[in-house]
Amino acid sequence: MPGSPSPAATVSVPWTAFGEAARQDAERRARGCARPVRLVGSTTRYRASTGEVIERYSSGDELDGFTWVRCGNRRARRCESCSREYKGDAWHLLTAGLVGGKGAPETVVGHPTTFVTLTPPSFGPVHGLRQGAPCRARRDRPVCPHGRPLYCLHRHAPGDQCLGEPLCADCYDYLGHVLWQWHAPELWRRFRIALDRRLARMAGVRRQDFPGLARVAYTKVVEFQARGLIHVHAVVRLDGATGPDRPPGIPIDVHQLGDAITAAAAAVRLEVHPEDYEPIALGWGTQVHIRPITLGAGRDDQAGDVHPGMVAAYLAKYLTKSTEDFGLDHHGKVHGSTDARSLGASPHAVRIIETAEQVAATAGPDYERLADRYGTLGYRGHVLTKTRRYSTTFGALRRARQTWRRTPLADRNNEAIRRAGEDEDPDGDQADMVIERNWRFAGAGYFDTDTAARALASAVLAREHR
Repeated sequence: MPGSPSPAATVSVPWTAFGEAARQDAERRARGCARPVRLVGSTTRYRASTGEVIERYSSGDELDGFTWVRCGNRRARRCESCSREYKGDAWHLLTAGLVGGKGAPETVVGHPTTFVTLTPPSFGPVHGLRQGAPCRARRDRPVCPHGRPLYCLHRHAPGDQCLGEPLCADCYDYLGHVLWQWHAPELWRRFRIALDRRLARMAGVRRQDFPGLARVAYTKVVEFQARGLIHVHAVVRLDGATGPDRPPGIPIDVHQLGDAITAAAAAVRLEVHPEDYEPIALGWGTQVHIRPITLGAGRDDQAGDVHPGMVAAYLAKYLTKSTEDFGLDHHGKVHGSTDARSLGASPHAVRIIETAEQVAATAGPDYERLADRYGTLGYRGHVLTKTRRYSTTFGALRRARQTWRRTPLADRNNEAIRRAGEDEDPDGDQADMVIERNWRFAGAGYFDTDTAARALASAVLAREHR
């Protein structure tokens, strides 16, 4: 991919230098992207055996001399068009692992599959939504050692600025909060190990024999709570030893899978020893929500089983969000609490980052990289992770869409086109093909604000009519 931009590459050039046709053509190629990337270069495909050029594309062939590439940002507040596309890909990826398709066999419907939510522990009482009830009703009206009330009789509405804020910031365990957030990926890794051990014990087999009988496949999505900590939502499926093409070789049903998940989450413990601080034991919270996923479940069922389409839509929704609700939505890096305060971050978020700064500076080399994660409130993991054999990949979905867009309209119903991305080279022709790419970065964004405004308007219009 292209390298760093040169100073001249980002100079704003009026569209009149290229003409109205070039402007319209650039907007068409960017497909409503709010801030597309401009590239200069070429791609050549030729046969290695004969040197015959099969296809050559160059940015010089375009009216304006640039190749426009969509930014691909998943965050809705930065680019509605690319975010919607990312959300759709995530929905297909998740759904394929639940009902089959996109390379996953339809028999996965019969595998034990459950929707899991793991939560962090409490680090102090915070304001929250209580389904129409008072926030924290207490008859005894307690107060903290700092003289602040530990109760709240307000009925908060969604969007209230105080949601997630501690009742007493001085009592809140910000150190434990930051350390838990930083080590959340390790807690998930240990949970996965504990789950395999628990399932092996349930099935009456040795731990080392378990992979030869069954494998756990999952897709994990993180959601930021109002208090600045992540929830972990996961689709957990039990497959056979070779993956989704075989049922599990152990007699474990979906309810036993849920029991194993609950026991594994409760067993996870991680003791950390940051320098200049007392050792702290970390684990998952006591609230573990488990709901079996079945085709027969109703989409509006709030108590029992859940429908695959409901789960996929629910998880895909959270992929387009991050820390925007804390006032940290921006295009640059958050270098510390001063940056967060200037961006208008909430007092709670600023306090989290202040604590993270102290930990990064004093807790030793294991926490130095915490300074790179102030913008995500100390979370260092990915927003979505999955096992290799859960279902398809984002790359396969993007290749299939690229093939579809390049195919003439009359040929789009062809079976080979519909299967694009599942079997990339059925005839083995790719083995003799060499692709030579020579591209460099030429800038980002449209040349003028009018074009950017039109792209944003088209994206909003598309959202309203979807």
